[in-house]
Amino acid sequence: MRDSIIAGPKMKTILDEAAEASSYLWENGWAERNAGNLSVDISDALSSHIVLSGDERFRPLAGSYPSLAGRSYLVTGTGRRFRDLAKNTGHNSCILRMTDSGDGFNIVWGGLDNPDFNPTSEWPAHLRVHEFLQANGAPENVVLHTHPTEMIALTHMPEYKNEQALCTALWSMHPEVKVTLPVGIGFARYMVPGTEELALETVEAFRRGFKIVLWEMHGCVAIADSVMSAFDLIDTANKSAKILLMCRAAGFSPQGLEKHQQDELVAAFGLKE
Repeated sequence: MRDSIIAGPKMKTILDEAAEASSYLWENGWAERNAGNLSVDISDALSSHIVLSGDERFRPLAGSYPSLAGRSYLVTGTGRRFRDLAKNTGHNSCILRMTDSGDGFNIVWGGLDNPDFNPTSEWPAHLRVHEFLQANGAPENVVLHTHPTEMIALTHMPEYKNEQALCTALWSMHPEVKVTLPVGIGFARYMVPGTEELALETVEAFRRGFKIVLWEMHGCVAIADSVMSAFDLIDTANKSAKILLMCRAAGFSPQGLEKHQQDELVAAFGLKE
């Protein structure tokens, strides 16, 4: 374990937030078993450039990501649980450095209890998102995937299997959703988890300006400039979904905020839709 890699106030903040958010995900019931994963581009948070010594664990990638060559990431491990990450970050996540060719990586910290430790099985999907963020000079450096119960429930209902209906419903249930997510929430049809196809459709939704993409009958992915901000986006959206489902369970369809009321929020907060 190279403790020098995690030295410095920026890395401490990232590790502390990863642990804190992980506990919230578990407590909310959004991280059953080993559900969900997290990655953070920490290249600009490191106190010094990572120099490989030659004894790091190397892992090849099926694809190539030349725009991410040499960059460093904090990534949760495959088969690891968010509830355990909250207790021991070093055992349940790793820091890896992409090779100079972008077609593999070296694990330089973490995965302490298992020499065969690997990052999440959905790491290729994370890489596609980070590739998009890097190419566009985006401020977001965090990719968080989890299983928010009420948002998933909505995707089982035929009327919410499209972005327009989904956004309209969530905006109408609580003003905070319009303020926090003025562009709305993206929607990706069901695909096998961890596939390149799902990764590319997710990136396309982020390209349209969304900060959250809801995967049909599976979960969601959020991007943000900090781990806690990513959690907050999902927490806010799921609160709205929960209100909607509670109203319908009580036997009525809520009217919600009308269009002119949402327009008032846009004007009051200077939102860009």
